[in-house]
Amino acid sequence: MAIPARVSTDLVEELRLRRWAREHYVAAAFRDQLWHTVVLDEMRRRDDELAAAGAYAEVARRVVPLAPDRAPTLRGPHTDLARTPLHLRVPVLE
Repeated sequence: MAIPARVSTDLVEELRLRRWAREHYVAAAFRDQLWHTVVLDEMRRRDDELAAAGAYAEVARRVVPLAPDRAPTLRGPHTDLARTPLHLRVPVLE
């Protein structure tokens, strides 16, 4: 059975279809090839993103964080400046 030619969609309709495809993602084995071409294209893009994230996760599992060489400290504007104590004499009213 031949897939019918799709009528071009406007930008708003295309974005709506792409959002629907992301929200209702289906694995490639369960997709119906008669779905709109924009939906199928967006799901293929999502497949590529998931594959890239999976490849990154494989590398990230082998990364071992280094132990810090000293205690964590605040640097820059977050540190308080050393201030000299200021003593004021409060006048006593009698």
